[in-house]
Amino acid sequence: MTDPRQQPESGPDAGSDLPPGMPRWVKATAIVVGLLLLLFLVLQLTGIAGEHGPGMHSSLGQQPLVASHVATDA
Repeated sequence: MTDPRQQPESGPDAGSDLPPGMPRWVKATAIVVGLLLLLFLVLQLTGIAGEHGPGMHSSLGQQPLVASHVATDA
């Protein structure tokens, strides 16, 4: 009778000591995130995305109101 440990393995990973590859969903997620980052970078560098920043939400020429408390002794 033959020893089952001596039989050659069959399949795509036969005789390979390498660990299994990265799952397909991880590769797909990495590609999507990379494309979104690239799109964001292109939009920012070309100016298509518009002006964004702290001054975007206030009207031009208006200064933000700052509350000041002055202690007075009466």
